[in-house]
Amino acid sequence: MRFGWSRVLAAGVFTLAATIGVARAADDYPGKPIRLLVGFPPGGPTDIIARIIGKGLAEQLGQSVIVENRGGAGGVIAARIVATSRPDGYTLLVGVESSQTRGVALNKTLPYDAEKDFTYIGKIAKQRNLLVVNPKLPVSNVKALIAYAKAHPGELNFGGTYGATSHIGGELFDLDNGVKMTFVSYPGGAQPITDLIAGTVQVGFFTEATIATQVKAGMLKPLAMAAPERSPAFPDVPTLAEAGARPMELSPWFGLAGPPGMPAAVVGRLSKALDVLAHEQAFQAQLAAIGAASIPGSTPTSFHDDVVREIAYWKKFVADAHIPIN
Repeated sequence: MRFGWSRVLAAGVFTLAATIGVARAADDYPGKPIRLLVGFPPGGPTDIIARIIGKGLAEQLGQSVIVENRGGAGGVIAARIVATSRPDGYTLLVGVESSQTRGVALNKTLPYDAEKDFTYIGKIAKQRNLLVVNPKLPVSNVKALIAYAKAHPGELNFGGTYGATSHIGGELFDLDNGVKMTFVSYPGGAQPITDLIAGTVQVGFFTEATIATQVKAGMLKPLAMAAPERSPAFPDVPTLAEAGARPMELSPWFGLAGPPGMPAAVVGRLSKALDVLAHEQAFQAQLAAIGAASIPGSTPTSFHDDVVREIAYWKKFVADAHIPIN
């Protein structure tokens, strides 16, 4: 009996020591460089925004933030690494829809539970998407595009990458406005934009930063913003709702997430840093230069709730639009 109580006491002391150790580590956080994983290759929109976020976080936290690219599977590879990492706040993820919400609906299985296997800290930025067409297409506004698509079902092509907003945008536009365009899938890169300029495809839904140069040069004709607000870079381009179509929120977001079970003190420290960063004019200006905007006011609770709600939304959308699942 005495031996049994000794074991219980020892276990209790060990647990107490571990708890104190975690608490102290949280109080001292961050005491070493932080890894910020990005699920896409260097040079792309997500990587560029991740590096702006990383630089801002480093300034807020007083510690180095090292951006690490682990591209592949629409961000799933990086997300899996973070989901299975030690929950000490030193391995974080730039979470995006393709890995955290939309990917759940577009894949039969993922190597993690997007709702339960992450600590959601906060959204920090979003991009806007432009609905553009080849200038030779005989339409001058969104209503004319809808009318043309209805008169020529299946004849208009829109290009993009499966699962990306360039793909989902066209599918949403079809579903919301009772038209049917044909999706042409590309592995990524600049080819769908090149083909849109050439007229191989006629319609596109791309982030404004990706096609701003081509739009301003007259190589692509902008019809509307696939977002709830206009863009400062294109103030004369209406939103889809303003242009007479169904409203669309096709704004890819970027958030900070970590492994499950992170200490509350660490989450609070990161959440506060994100909120301060989101309100900084210098950070907002950096994002605006690449066609993005900050998301102030996001919290761990609101971010988690957004993820749960979006997963349900995308699952319904995939079913309604009859999109094939990988």
